[in-house]
Amino acid sequence: MGRRLLLVVGLGWSMLTSGLSWSAAQDPQPAPAVPSTPAVPQVAQAPRAPGAKVTFTRVGEPVTHSQVARLLSLAVERGETASPFVPPGLFRASYEAFLVLPARDRCNFRIDGRGSVKLSINGEVVLEGVLRPGKPLSTAQPARLKKGDNELHVQFESAAQGEGQFRLFWSGSDFGFEPIAPERLTHAPDAAVEHGELARQGQQLFTERRCARCHEFQTQRIGESAFAELDDSGPDLRTVGARANAGWIAAWLRDPRQFRPDATMPALALSPQDCDDLAAFLAGLGAPAAAPQLTPDLAANGEVRFRQLGCVACHVAPAEPPAAAALGSRIHLGFVPQKWQPQALVEFLQNPAKDFPHVRMPNLRLSHDEAMQLAAFLLARAQPQLPGGRGDAGRGKKLAHTHNCALCHALDVAIDERRYPRLRNVKPERGCLHAQPHDHKAPAHGFADAQRAALRAFLPFAEQAPFRRAPIDFVQRHLTADRCTACHALDGRPSVWAQVAASSSEPLPKDQDPIAQGVPSLTWVGSKLQPSWLDRFVTGKEKSPRPWLTARMPAFAQHGSVLVGGLVREHGYGPQEEPPAAMDAELIQHGQSLVAQGTGFFCVQCHALGDQPAVQVFEREGIELLTARGRLRHEYFTRWLADPPRLDPDSRMPKYATAGKTAFTGVLGGDAAQQFEAIWQFLGSRRPQR
Repeated sequence: MGRRLLLVVGLGWSMLTSGLSWSAAQDPQPAPAVPSTPAVPQVAQAPRAPGAKVTFTRVGEPVTHSQVARLLSLAVERGETASPFVPPGLFRASYEAFLVLPARDRCNFRIDGRGSVKLSINGEVVLEGVLRPGKPLSTAQPARLKKGDNELHVQFESAAQGEGQFRLFWSGSDFGFEPIAPERLTHAPDAAVEHGELARQGQQLFTERRCARCHEFQTQRIGESAFAELDDSGPDLRTVGARANAGWIAAWLRDPRQFRPDATMPALALSPQDCDDLAAFLAGLGAPAAAPQLTPDLAANGEVRFRQLGCVACHVAPAEPPAAAALGSRIHLGFVPQKWQPQALVEFLQNPAKDFPHVRMPNLRLSHDEAMQLAAFLLARAQPQLPGGRGDAGRGKKLAHTHNCALCHALDVAIDERRYPRLRNVKPERGCLHAQPHDHKAPAHGFADAQRAALRAFLPFAEQAPFRRAPIDFVQRHLTADRCTACHALDGRPSVWAQVAASSSEPLPKDQDPIAQGVPSLTWVGSKLQPSWLDRFVTGKEKSPRPWLTARMPAFAQHGSVLVGGLVREHGYGPQEEPPAAMDAELIQHGQSLVAQGTGFFCVQCHALGDQPAVQVFEREGIELLTARGRLRHEYFTRWLADPPRLDPDSRMPKYATAGKTAFTGVLGGDAAQQFEAIWQFLGSRRPQR
């Protein structure tokens, strides 16, 4: 019998087990000898990990893939696939996990979407049928849940062409319908999940290390990859001499990971003289601009901006000890004075992608003054310059040709005839994946054993997986790769920035503390915001609805739209906007009363309403209400008003409803759901703010 996985619900609660103990009564007579009974071996509970197990199956084909899912929901559009390891078309998704409750309870369940679905709890089917838009499946009676472990299994099947979506909601005695929070889902990892996750890690490494630049596909081309993920290249080197110092270039070529442990550039099989020669050639490409006047005052202001903007979430300042980088796997910036020409650093901070379109550094849209301040701060700490200028530039150019540098970089040297094996002919134990790559005349990527294992697990899928459109998989990999969780909390885990702030020995000013400022969590973002607004915001076309934040949302112009598509589908929604609700004049009037001062919730105390500023902010300013109405999904808005701290424990907004009622009984009989709908209708009747 296969191992069954369970779904755990209930934060911070652990099961208590008790044993039966007894003692013999006093007996003046000697007790007869009783053979000892062997102790019954205790079955150890399998270790659990966050999330649910999901297995995707291509119906009609022997193709399956298991992995971890954050949520019990998904959406797949025609032409897409739920996983790049499963071909597009009719598929089945089977979810299993643990649900643990501290006491018996009765809960209702509802499933929205398109496709066929079956929900089983403790082996009993509680919902089954065909999903149609606007016609969810709901339990007629609350399902009985036992104390402790409850098995939950969801099986979803798409339409014939592979499109479909489902969203599982539940409600209990003290909360309305909501998705099961990700931090409440756990599973017992098995071999299938571990192999599936290893292959996914391998795909991310395959794209980040640009393996396809050297190893050609049999029939496909990298420009045909899904979301252009294989198009990524290194920085443009045609003017690198205007940006970087020769000594640093030579040291980088010797060992990129001495400066950045996460460097995508491999160490080539170069002698020290080769590195000096290449550095001499590259440093001669472009001349540095005149250095700007970077004063101590600018540096002092730059240190403050470094903390205010949240740079500390990804980077460690040059003067801090290197060990500080361990928190959040941040990048220590001690090498910056050795690398950068001052004016080039200012220009890079303003537009990181100018000479490196696929740079991981996001565009924070800094002003010239801000870039000057940050550059002054980063360059203020004197560093001995690395020795340079001892190379032969002519020989360096020949080396650039010999080592095919132009495969990954824009560089005016010829690309030699390909001498690397095609992808299908790669031997997983040789070349780049060998423990000593240079023994095979291959570049050394500094792979750890686990990384080599991940790439080997991915290689059997490498000819197909990068060319399948799987937005959910893309966003799950890139939330980490693009360091989204450096600034944002996710699934109950604090952001790196919040962890850095918490580690401070002294209380930080509000403008340097992400929790005090109210930097939002990413947990519900795909179900919270309308897709078009979220797309404009992530790609840098929409201003922040939180103008008080010193933190600044970067613009992800390259693949921001793909990230948004994945976030939305992960929550079980397609790319379409939520349809507008019919307007009700009476509800609009009630909504206006409920928002106002003295007649309702007094929302305008902390929230601006159009051009009307907030009356008196308490602790933290709220988002302008008309903007909120244009950004949010109706379902999320209703859930939020019902219990803000349940969705965001750091929220300063109080809970107004208890058992479906509010204190304002004179409006709509105190019915919380109707009152919240009235506020929604009122906000929708006003011209939205942009």
